[in-house]
Amino acid sequence: MFYQILALIIWSSSFIAAKYAYGGIDPALMVGVRLLIAALLVLPACRRHIGKIPREEWKPLLIAAFVNYVLTLMLQFVGLKYTSAASASTIVGLEPLMMVFIGHFFFNDKAETHHWICGAAAFAGVALLMAGGAEEGGEVGWFGCFLVLLAGIGFCTAVRPTQRLIARIGAPAFTSVSIAAASLMCLPFSLALAQSYTVHWSWQGVVSLLYLGVGCSWYAYWLWNKGMSRVPANVSGLLISLEPVVGVLLAVLILGEHLSPVSALGVFVVIAATLVAGRLSHQK
Repeated sequence: MFYQILALIIWSSSFIAAKYAYGGIDPALMVGVRLLIAALLVLPACRRHIGKIPREEWKPLLIAAFVNYVLTLMLQFVGLKYTSAASASTIVGLEPLMMVFIGHFFFNDKAETHHWICGAAAFAGVALLMAGGAEEGGEVGWFGCFLVLLAGIGFCTAVRPTQRLIARIGAPAFTSVSIAAASLMCLPFSLALAQSYTVHWSWQGVVSLLYLGVGCSWYAYWLWNKGMSRVPANVSGLLISLEPVVGVLLAVLILGEHLSPVSALGVFVVIAATLVAGRLSHQK
């Protein structure tokens, strides 16, 4: 679990880096550039592994690459444009419970009673977050939060098939080839969804893009996929409850996004519900 915990800590800072990058580049273009940077880093490993992947594994690999990288990242970071980093991080906090419920309905991985109770509490927390309205230094946007929620649904749906695929072809092969493939698949979406092709270069923007490409897109996914082969999907989902804790703290400390009292209560309810669900699952 150490690998996945470290990956989640890195991912929790990605919304902060993206807010700095948005001053110089469109969010859709940013996703394409960060995947391109990651693809350049994995290219040597990709060349070693690409010829060893069985032909029948290419279709599930390309689907997993599209969902895990292109769909999830595009929805998350376009959504982030319309809401604050703190609220986006809180929506990510729903993913542990979404992982359980998706497993219940589609993968015969039955949810327990406490999952349903905590799930209801978590979604009530999101309602409080929305009702809290504007924040200092940011804004709680319904549309942005909805896109981040859709990204979480896609990510959680892909975890179990991706886990089985990694068990068959290995984490190094999957990580390198999927990132390289995703960078190519993302290109038309970045160009089609971008509202502006103008890039305003600054040192903050460049550092943010490099951090998103190297740290959040390459290294964090390498850590996550390495841990995925040894950690059950439900446990991986529950570990995600760490991400909103760190993400909200960073949004407050670095971006100055001070939550309104009602929104802060909603954040607390979401995080508490996921932590309680994880604790009860661990005890059971």
